[in-house]
Amino acid sequence: ALLVNMAIQEDVYWNSFLPAFFDRMSFQMRKNMTEVVSPYGLTSAHAVYLIALKLQDGQTLVSLSRFLDLDTANTNRVIKVLREKGFVYDDRKTENSKKYFIYLTEAGQELAAIVMASVTELNNSYFRDIPREDVLHLRNTLIHVLKNMNLDIEKYMHSKYEDPFYTHLHITPLDNDYATESRLAPDKKK
Repeated sequence: ALLVNMAIQEDVYWNSFLPAFFDRMSFQMRKNMTEVVSPYGLTSAHAVYLIALKLQDGQTLVSLSRFLDLDTANTNRVIKVLREKGFVYDDRKTENSKKYFIYLTEAGQELAAIVMASVTELNNSYFRDIPREDVLHLRNTLIHVLKNMNLDIEKYMHSKYEDPFYTHLHITPLDNDYATESRLAPDKKK
């Protein structure tokens, strides 16, 4: 009975700590990303859009929002700032055009490349001294957790109309080691 009570206490601790743990990690990662773009008057909220457009340039507000799984109103605000600072432009024919595509300017391409290189360096520092196979396991586990939390994630990830950000986790194996990826994640089809 004592062992059962200890296991329950550990579960209570784990269950209550996990959201705080992810919040703390997320806060620190956003803070680190903000430090990369703060000289340009931007925050991590802007940086993720630069990365998204670097991965897939020429998106509408709606497709960019779906790609990042973020609110369209947020996307509109962020793109407005990036446009004002000269990092993005759009192909509107008139000021009132409803549908248009957003592209990185040359300055935006350069900054996005800096952001991506810096984020890669930061992520590598977070996972320093952790074997690559463990990183793959963690990545696949987090994708699995995400699926468990959101029943629509499969529909989102396999949409024929979008190329969502999360799909890059499936189609970009670590170290281009396809054999290891498929061995560790045999259910990944894409």
